[in-house]
Formats: sequence, structure tokens, C-alpha cells
Amino acid sequence: MNILCAGEMLVDILVRPVEGVKLQNDTCQVEEIRITHGGDANNNAVNLVKLGHQVTYLGRVGCDDMGDYVVSLGKKAGICMDYVARSATAGQTKSLILISPGGDRTFLQVPGTSAEFCLADCDLSLLDGADLLQIGGAFHLPRFDGEGSAALLRAAREKGVVTSMDVTGDRSGRWKGILDPCYPWLDYFLPSVEQASCIAGTEDPRAIADFFLNRGVKNVAVKLGSRGAYFKNRETAFYAGTYGGLRVVETTGAGDAFCAGFLTGVGEGLSPEGCVTLGTACSTFVIQEAGATAGMRDLKTIREFIQSQPPLDIRRDV
Repeated sequence: MNILCAGEMLVDILVRPVEGVKLQNDTCQVEEIRITHGGDANNNAVNLVKLGHQVTYLGRVGCDDMGDYVVSLGKKAGICMDYVARSATAGQTKSLILISPGGDRTFLQVPGTSAEFCLADCDLSLLDGADLLQIGGAFHLPRFDGEGSAALLRAAREKGVVTSMDVTGDRSGRWKGILDPCYPWLDYFLPSVEQASCIAGTEDPRAIADFFLNRGVKNVAVKLGSRGAYFKNRETAFYAGTYGGLRVVETTGAGDAFCAGFLTGVGEGLSPEGCVTLGTACSTFVIQEAGATAGMRDLKTIREFIQSQPPLDIRRDV
């Protein structure tokens, strides 16, 4: 597919393992400090390229050296970076990620360019050749969230482009209402349960899905972490499990990997069960390595893994 990934791109500074942080004038030795690129839209783009798609990134990068850095990494990953907007004043969004030995994470972030990104940064002519639009990083994009992202989704839908969105945490704590203009224009909504429950006001996956379906979304897949995923549309609903027996290094980017696999299944015309299975397999690879996209493999490898495993546990929700 020819895919547009719009939204948040940032610099990730990974530090692991971190048992705890005590602010004192001392030095603690760790196993690894790595600087790479991250952010939901960036992770989606990197993973989708690895799965064989042509991907263009729509977003804003910083006026600093780190802005140059993420552009260079994006190009190296195979993403088309020709249409990024360059900020005249803001530095690149950066995130310090402290990773515990068990894979839990704490994020320290500077908003930077994410606070500036807006609809005007998106070249709408690119929709003419696109098959799918994925928006990543909602709630971290105050000038784009809501009406801006809805306008892009509507323009995509009117061009016959499949539309999809994932979200991250709302730092403002408002949650409700911000994304309301987007729902009628979404073919797929792929949130994690942590964010979806705050928006919908419930932790029950079925009720969460109904909340979004009743507001116009066509298909909802709620990522449930180690519990798997829940999918629902007007025709079917089911829970899907996970692949077990694997060592988890850390879970940064697991949800983004799920989105990339799921949307690849959409492009191939797979059933919802097939899309969820592909997304789950992609997440399984990513959590076995440190970093949001380092563990992702090509589609052939992902399919070989699925064939080598017992079928994913699918439980109908009647």
C-alpha cells in the first residue's frame, strides 16, 4: 500500500535497566543508553516500511540538530520525508525513556514540535495517491487534535482513502470531547485500553468499543496489553489472546507494531481475525528487543512465525 502517517515524531533516549532514580550528585552505570527516533506516527511509518509498504510521513520537525537527526533516520528507514514541515522556532520533540529490568517505563518528554504541528503542515495533494491514512500521537498535538485531524480524515475519506487513528495519553487530563469530530470519519480506531477507558469512561472492552461505534467509527480494535485485543464492528465481536512463552525485554512500541500489522491485514483484505492475528504477531517481535521499532521484522518472517505457532485464541463475544 501507499500509506500516509501523520502525527508525532520525536527523539527517543532509551536508558536501561533503571532500578529507580534518586537525585543526587553521583553516577550510576547502566547497560545501555541509546538515541533513536520514536513517536506513534514515526513508529507506525518505520514498521509499515519494514512490512513492505511505501510510506510518507506528514509532520513537523525541529529547527535544531535533532530535527536533522530524525529526518536522516527516517530516510535511512525508507520513509519518504520530503513533505515534512520545518519549525522556525521549536526544537525537536524529545523523550527520555527510563526502562526497568522488568520492562516497565517512565517517560520524560519535551513537547517541542508536537505542540506546533497543525493541518497546514499536511500536503493534502498526497491523498490523491494514498491507499491509507494513519494518524498517530493524538492528544500530544494540541493544534492538530480535534478539528484539524478531523479535516484531514474527512479529506481522506472523500478521496476514497482508508482512515485509521491511534492515540496516546492526554497530558491535559481532559480526555473527553477532543476527538469527537474525528469519529465519523474513521474506518478504524485502534486505541490501547489505558487511553480508551479514559475517553469512554469504562474499562470494559465491549462498552469501550460500543462508545466509539455509536459515535461513527466503523471498526474498533482495543489493545489490551498482555491480555491481547478486543475487536468489534457492526457484524462481529471477539477477544484475541497473545503468543506466550517469549521473553519480554520492554513494551515500548508494542501498540504501534500492532497497528502496523493490523493495517497491513486491512490492505490485504484479511478478515478482522486475520488482521488482529497479524497485529499481535508484530507486537510479539517488538517486545523482545529494546526500542520502539528495533524488533520489527519483514512480513515473510512475521507470517512464518504465525504458521509456527498454535492458532491465536479467538473467543467470540456474542
